[in-house]
Amino acid sequence: MQRESEPSMLIDQYVKDYHFSERHTIRITQPAEKIYPVIKTIDFTESPTIKMLFTARGLPQRMRNLKGFIESGFVLLEENRNEEILIGFIIHRDGIVQMSPPAFKTLQVKGYAKGAWNFHLTRIAPDTTLLSTQTRVFCTDTRMRLLFGLYWLIISPFSGLIRIKMLRLIKHKAEREGRRSQFKSAKSVL
Repeated sequence: MQRESEPSMLIDQYVKDYHFSERHTIRITQPAEKIYPVIKTIDFTESPTIKMLFTARGLPQRMRNLKGFIESGFVLLEENRNEEILIGFIIHRDGIVQMSPPAFKTLQVKGYAKGAWNFHLTRIAPDTTLLSTQTRVFCTDTRMRLLFGLYWLIISPFSGLIRIKMLRLIKHKAEREGRRSQFKSAKSVL
């Protein structure tokens, strides 16, 4: 099923058609170039809720930031600095499968689910950015859609909560660092 989304996002190039999705947004009073480095380095487990849910899910400790997700089997599909970062995963009955970004794009073999997860930044004013995160999953056959659908039914409320907490954490850190930077600039002028 094809759905409407923001124009020209990388996620559209990798998972344009999908069976499962979720999207969350937050407004941040910082320009994208101040937020993007935070997205790439933030420790999501600074949120007690995320830490608890990651622990309950049995995720490895290294999966506390995007680098850790990539080291654990996710693939960096593509990124546009200060605009969007996109990671992906391929699931087969045997677990997570590694694939190159071009292979990920074209995967249609039965028995797989491919998912993409992004952080996308949209400038809405000179110092205000809309940060969104979206997850999309496409299943290559009916059996995988049913299996993944059961998994999604259980996991999606918690996944949604995690994404909301991630956005709030990024907002808090980016805005705090912005205030520190402004304070240092004002202090040096005096």
